Amino acid sequence: MHNNSRAQSRRIDVALTTFTMTETHDDERRGIFSPSAIVEGGGDDDDEAVRNQNRLFASRAATSGCCDCWHESLRASLPRDQSCLQFAPRPQLRQEELKQTEDLLAGEMSKLSVDERSKALDDVHCVGEAIVETPEMLRQALFKFGEEARTQSNSVYEIALQQNRQYVEAEAFRLKFLRRNVFEIKSSVSQMMKFLQYKAKYFGIDKLGRDIVLSDLTDEDRNLFRSGFLHVQQCKDRSGRNVLWFFNEFLGRWPKDVMIRTHYFLNFNILTSDPELQKRGTVFVYYDTAQPRNNAVNRLKMSEHLEILDFLASVPCRYSSNQLCLKKKQDSLSLNNAIVSCAMSMVPRYARVRTRLHYGSDMELQYKLQDHGISLENCPVDTNGVVRQDVARVWYDKFVENGLFTGYSNASEKGSDSPSENDMSIVKGAPSDGLLGVRPNDVLLGRGTAVQFRPGNIRFRKFLDEYRDAYDKARRVTKGSMVTELSQTLKSKGVRFLKAGKDQQWVECNDGEVEKTIAQQFRSGRKEKRKA
Repeated sequence: MHNNSRAQSRRIDVALTTFTMTETHDDERRGIFSPSAIVEGGGDDDDEAVRNQNRLFASRAATSGCCDCWHESLRASLPRDQSCLQFAPRPQLRQEELKQTEDLLAGEMSKLSVDERSKALDDVHCVGEAIVETPEMLRQALFKFGEEARTQSNSVYEIALQQNRQYVEAEAFRLKFLRRNVFEIKSSVSQMMKFLQYKAKYFGIDKLGRDIVLSDLTDEDRNLFRSGFLHVQQCKDRSGRNVLWFFNEFLGRWPKDVMIRTHYFLNFNILTSDPELQKRGTVFVYYDTAQPRNNAVNRLKMSEHLEILDFLASVPCRYSSNQLCLKKKQDSLSLNNAIVSCAMSMVPRYARVRTRLHYGSDMELQYKLQDHGISLENCPVDTNGVVRQDVARVWYDKFVENGLFTGYSNASEKGSDSPSENDMSIVKGAPSDGLLGVRPNDVLLGRGTAVQFRPGNIRFRKFLDEYRDAYDKARRVTKGSMVTELSQTLKSKGVRFLKAGKDQQWVECNDGEVEKTIAQQFRSGRKEKRKA
């Protein structure tokens, strides 16, 4: 047993040290920005060295014609003492120097068909539609996904299957990647493989076969959530999408592993927790609040910077609108020119054509966001460019308090009914974490207060209360169809019904068991009403 464990560890170590830092080469990602925008001089003494490096990187990029190759040659060519992105301001840098990125975005739009361009513009202005799916479409996509997964299989994926095949092959898990890539099969599978590799690296091999829950985060991870670095706006945009704010003033203040773990939890557990959210996508707002002369911001290790960006490309969250808000200051433009150029090189065309650059004062930037369908209600930054800590720091605590993965603003339970942070994934006397990972919106089947007072069970009972009178008055033949319709409604909202299975794991109930539970709850409520 011990030898098997050591062998498995060697397999994962090899996999984690050999998997590539960038996605597979494809035509749509060739030659998309100039390398000279990335490495800036840090002082008079090394100006010539930096210029030489830039010429070397530019020639390699032109020769290879591929961003992935350029990234690898960039990392390999950097000396150990110059392995950081240096954002020293250049006096000659003006807004026009971001024209390369703007030309890239415009060029990508020109490659689209009229219909594709119209959809991209609708998404950018928050009037786009969610992905339309049909049962046959999902069936075929999941079948092809399984076939492709066998083709792209690697050691990490095989370990995940050995731990919990039902989790890794679950439709809900795989659909996240399919929706993220708009049902492009090969890209979806490649992304899942890389995602599992990062999961093993930053959370441990033993967690490959289950969801990551709050108790898996460290205190430092939770402090990052509360710092205001990342903010999920309470108000959704005009299309009903979540809005995620990212403030660049916090760059460099947190270790790479902390940033990756928190981004994992945010993207996988919150922003994509509900099928409707996956189909609509998320709005990303990059907001410039940095003081570029701050050393914490000016110097980032190149390898860490690229790995964080590469990880973000692996999470199954589809950003259907990217709003980049920049200040008209030389120092800020120098900083953001490097970050934006690098980021644009690592995202697919789908994201690039849905990206807009905005320039101006804080008031101008916020009005531009409003023009693009983003509400300024509960805006986490004021008109002076200062992050509002009274807004930015509270969202995570509200999320924990209300226990909602689909948006804490919809919570209806307070006080004693709200779960504590440690109660989010464990039910005493019942399976913990389990096959699918217990979520706050899940309805657990079982007896006792530990189950019945879970937030999902409470919401389930309150949901049925709205239909109780109609159910009691309905004829017997009508009640069955009513229960089926309610079951489908709950399923469409991402509510799962879980029961205790083998090996002390939670397993999802089938449709018949869900309908039986709903009917039983209606009958129980009738008995309680009579007693009262």
